[in-house]
Amino acid sequence: MDGNAQVLELDNFVTNDTVAVLGFVESTTLGLLTSSYLIEQEKLHQVAQVKSIHIPPVTVFIGRKLRSPFRIYMRKDGKLMVITCEVPIDDDGLYEISSVLLEWLQKKKVKEIVVLEGIPVKGIPETRPVYVAAEPNNIKKFSEIGVEDAESAIIAGMGGAIINESLGKKMTALSLMTQSSVDIPDPGAVLSIIEVLNKVYGFNINVQILEESVKKLHEEMSKVIDQYNKIQEAKSSKGAEPSIYG
Repeated sequence: MDGNAQVLELDNFVTNDTVAVLGFVESTTLGLLTSSYLIEQEKLHQVAQVKSIHIPPVTVFIGRKLRSPFRIYMRKDGKLMVITCEVPIDDDGLYEISSVLLEWLQKKKVKEIVVLEGIPVKGIPETRPVYVAAEPNNIKKFSEIGVEDAESAIIAGMGGAIINESLGKKMTALSLMTQSSVDIPDPGAVLSIIEVLNKVYGFNINVQILEESVKKLHEEMSKVIDQYNKIQEAKSSKGAEPSIYG
């Protein structure tokens, strides 16, 4: 490790039995969409950023401010921390960055790390069971609300590196995952995850906007399906017409 990666604190903050929710670039948009929703809905304040030569040198313009892509946010009550990064990180830097970040989280006495992971699917899933990948002693609180044990999963990228780094250390880390469309932004997946976060950690995050988005998406999808079916029926009827040539 060359000591390059570092967490730069931008403001003072306090932790209070803090749960850190992590959303990164992965095979679906679930992690980034959920992180963005939490930040906007809860009006979280950026308190730190992560710097490394392994993070692409880009600038994100968001909330009318220029920001680093790898950011850390806090809620005022100290209960919720959100860590997100909009750009992929070099594989060569995953170990160093995850190690530095985990050490910082331990110093800040963060109670638990929750990595969000989308299971890529085509189209819009009809049902969205949420799965948890965690140590046996941390499964019960999820199974009590109907979250299923993932049984087997490979968690890659930054989220997987952080969970791997936490193993054998005094830091609880786990992953929540659900099916998420690879075709379009999927508010239903975000809703399923946040409902679990609310039930397990008592965040009380308002999901009305998500519920309305899901309803609107389903209505639009129904219209598309109806139009498609009508086109297919018209083609079938046309094909069934008798030929003038007998």
